[in-house]
Amino acid sequence: MIKAKHSELIRKIVLAIGLTFWLAVLSTATFSQNNENILQKKVTLTPQRTTVFDALNQLSDSTGYLFAYDSNAVNGDKTVRLNIIDMPLKKAIEQIISNSDLLIKVAYQHIIIFKNSSNSDTLTLYPLAKKQKRTVKGRVVDSSTKKPLPFATVGIAKIGLGNVTNLDGIFVLALPPDTSITHISVSHIGYKTESIPVSILLDTIIDIPLEINYISIQEVIIRNIEPRHLVKEAVNKIKYNHSQQPLYLTSFYREGVLMNDKYQNYSEAIFQIYKTPYSKSFATDQVKLLKSRKTQNVDQGDTLSIKLRAGVNSSLALDIASNLPSFLDEETRKNYSFYKSDIVSIDSLTAYQVFFTQNESVSDPLFTGVIYIEMETLAILGADFEITPKYISKITGEYLHKGNRQFRIKPVQIKYAIRYKNYKGKYHISHVRGDLDFKYRKRRSFFYNPFNLFFELMISQSTDKQVERFGRKEIAATNDVFFDNSYEYDEAFWSDFNYISPEQSVFDALNQINAKIEEITQGK
Repeated sequence: MIKAKHSELIRKIVLAIGLTFWLAVLSTATFSQNNENILQKKVTLTPQRTTVFDALNQLSDSTGYLFAYDSNAVNGDKTVRLNIIDMPLKKAIEQIISNSDLLIKVAYQHIIIFKNSSNSDTLTLYPLAKKQKRTVKGRVVDSSTKKPLPFATVGIAKIGLGNVTNLDGIFVLALPPDTSITHISVSHIGYKTESIPVSILLDTIIDIPLEINYISIQEVIIRNIEPRHLVKEAVNKIKYNHSQQPLYLTSFYREGVLMNDKYQNYSEAIFQIYKTPYSKSFATDQVKLLKSRKTQNVDQGDTLSIKLRAGVNSSLALDIASNLPSFLDEETRKNYSFYKSDIVSIDSLTAYQVFFTQNESVSDPLFTGVIYIEMETLAILGADFEITPKYISKITGEYLHKGNRQFRIKPVQIKYAIRYKNYKGKYHISHVRGDLDFKYRKRRSFFYNPFNLFFELMISQSTDKQVERFGRKEIAATNDVFFDNSYEYDEAFWSDFNYISPEQSVFDALNQINAKIEEITQGK
């Protein structure tokens, strides 16, 4: 059994579209006319052979409109020969995508390309007022490479609502029935924040490209602050920058164990967290379980079964602003060297990147990584760090709770990611991810096999209204292992709760598990 913590750390992370649902809505004719205007604009691209993706990017640069489309409907890698000279924009797009089954619509500064549906030949532009719930989905990608961006933040800051993308860049966000919510914010460290109309996400999953945000020296005032002092000041300002009142945080938690490319178990839960003020210890945080499900897929032929222990408690402990790790703690910072690097953009904020490594004179397993510190207030916005690779072999005993003498287990990489978000002018934890890679072999065997564990906590809703500590009987144990219960995966299970969409690899694993469960049931 593996403990998902490090003892050194524990000791010390579009008109909705009517801006308000107007009783007097803009006429469809007027809106269509505006669309027609931009789509009839004449454009010219240099004759060339290029990809669909690059061609659409060139049109985007030329028109100032961003393209959004489902990558399953539009093959961005397809090579096309451009012959676009003084051509209407719509005709140019049609020439590039070469698919008459796709529709082209305009919403604000976005041109949406989507599949023609048999149920409707238009994109929903005005959600009905009687609709009680709206769920939007999308995939966040790098605008240049088209690679998915994991852990991008998606949400509405002013109401404390949010989610993150999974490893495939996919997100799902359940919106309240308030029709005044017309846009969601999409951001990622080092990228420009985009405001996306809710309407273009309602009827199809589209790719949302984010552009790298290059910050020029002229745009910021560079403070000549020594990195170690910068970290010290950031820690000292936690009491000013982070919430000093209790909060209720509605959170989605998941964990999994992958052995030899097969999921042994996968668990999900919705918690309500009583988050104590950052002036107090994280140990006084409380967790109440609202809903959960989990599954196990261990064959009789499996020689080793692994479970994650204390993943929930580890997620709370990784709130580095309330549970200072050694690279932030005043007594142990001396064991580290700090280096100030680039300036990056995080949620439209400008932040220092401060890298840290443990000193060569220290041979105990500590950490190496980067801290993100907001330039204006010196608020800690997050951190990415891992056990120093050179000394990782020394921490086996810290993570192995119950060993098996038939096996040798060695850690390969243990890394963590923590992010904070602003709620009413103060920061609190918003996302925690831990990835633990190990390898094992049976005694007298020469070959190691890999296994991987992960745990992830995402805060979907924050509130400071009527916050009270939970009753003793309501509190969930955070140091236990989740019990193993089989289930069939169903998106509707979470109802109106926000959750992290499983990656395709998890979906595939769950489908295999479900097939096995059904086969066993039928055999009885």
